[in-house]
Amino acid sequence: MESEGVTPAYMQLAHWRFTLKLAEERNNNELKEKLLAGIKQGNMAPYYKEVCADLGWDFDQGLFDKMAAFNVEHLAKIEKEHENSVVEEEDQVSGVWQAKLDYLCSIGDRPAATELATAKLQEKSVPKSHRIEAVFTLFRVAFFHGCDIKAMGAAIEKATELIEGISGGDWSARNKLKAYEGVWSLAIRDFSRAAHLFVDVVPTFESYELADFGTIIRYTVLACMIALDRYQLRKKLMNHGVMAQALHSHYQDLREYFVSLYEGRYADFLICLARIEQEMKRDPLTHPHYRHYVQEMRLRAYKQILQAYRSLSLAYMARSFGVTSEFIEREVARFAAAGRLQCKIDSVAGTVVTSSHINDDALSGKEAPEASLDRGILYQTTVKRGDILLNRLKKLARVMDF
Repeated sequence: MESEGVTPAYMQLAHWRFTLKLAEERNNNELKEKLLAGIKQGNMAPYYKEVCADLGWDFDQGLFDKMAAFNVEHLAKIEKEHENSVVEEEDQVSGVWQAKLDYLCSIGDRPAATELATAKLQEKSVPKSHRIEAVFTLFRVAFFHGCDIKAMGAAIEKATELIEGISGGDWSARNKLKAYEGVWSLAIRDFSRAAHLFVDVVPTFESYELADFGTIIRYTVLACMIALDRYQLRKKLMNHGVMAQALHSHYQDLREYFVSLYEGRYADFLICLARIEQEMKRDPLTHPHYRHYVQEMRLRAYKQILQAYRSLSLAYMARSFGVTSEFIEREVARFAAAGRLQCKIDSVAGTVVTSSHINDDALSGKEAPEASLDRGILYQTTVKRGDILLNRLKKLARVMDF
C-alpha cells in the first residue's frame, strides 16, 4: 500500500457532481465550491459547460472562454513538445495521440476523447497494446460521465476480445481487465462476478487511473458481503493477505461492517449498514442498487439469526437488532409473504417459527441449522413439483389410448 499509485484528481469530480443532483444535497454550497474549484484547477472548459447544464448553474462565459483558450494552447503545446522530442517516429506519433487523449479526458471533453480513442482503436496499424489502452480509456470516459452502462459494457467486450487475442497473454492487461470488469459487474448488479474479480485483483491492483485503492477495497467488501457465504467471507476478507491487512490498518469501518454480521452483533450491523447505504446512495456506480442492496443485507441478517433456532420471540429479535418489535414483525412478515424467509409468525405467542421446524421432527435435528433449512426448502419444492407432474400425467392419461 505504500507504493500506491495516484488516481487523477478529476475523477473525484464525477462523485461530487452526482451527489449535488440528489435532492438533499442540491443546496450544499461547500460541495458546489469544491466542484467548481476542481473544474477551475484543471481548466475543464467542456466539463464546466456540461455541469452547468446538468446542475442548473449560472454559466460564466468569461470563465469558460478563459479555460477554453488554455485548453487550445495546451493541446498545441503537446504537439510541439512531441515534434521536438528525439524518439522513434512510431513512438512519437503514438505519444502525441495518447498525450492528447489523456488531456481530453482530464478536461472532461467526452465527444473529442471518444472520437480520438475510437479512431485509434479501429486503426489496424496501431499496436495492439495501444489499442487496448484506447479501449480502457473509452471505459473510463463512460464511467466518468454518468456511468454510461451501455458504453462501459461495449468497452469491456472489446477489451476482452483484444486481450484474449494476444498470443501468450499480457498479464498486466489481463489484470487491468479484471478491475474494469469488476466495476462493470457492480454497475449491472452482478455482485457474485464482481466479488470474485475484485478478490483476485486486490493483491496486484494497478489500475489507479480508474479508481484509488480505497475505492476498490470498498467495492470488494460491498460485493463480497452480499455474494459470498459466511465461510467464504471470512476466507476472502479476513484471511486474505492484502485484503486483511487493508481492513485492519486503513479501513476499519468496512471491517466492522463484516465482523458485526459475522459475530451476530446485529444492532451494530444495522448501524454499519445505514452508513453503507448513505455511501452507496452518493456513488453514481452503486446508487441504482442501494435500496436492493440494503434490503438483501437485512434479509441475510434475518436468515442468519433464524437459522439457529426452531422458534424465536419477536421481542428477542427486536432487542438483537436494536429496533422495535413492530418493525421486526413487519419486516419478517413481508419477507415471509414474498417467499424469501421460510418461516411463519405466531402473533398470539409473539414468536417466529422457522418452516424447517414447523413439521417438527420431519427433519433430523442432527443436521446443522443451515443444512436443515435448505433441506426443508428443497423438500417443499420437490413435493410441489411432484404434485404438478402427477396432475399433468393424469390429464395426459385421459386423452391417450393405451
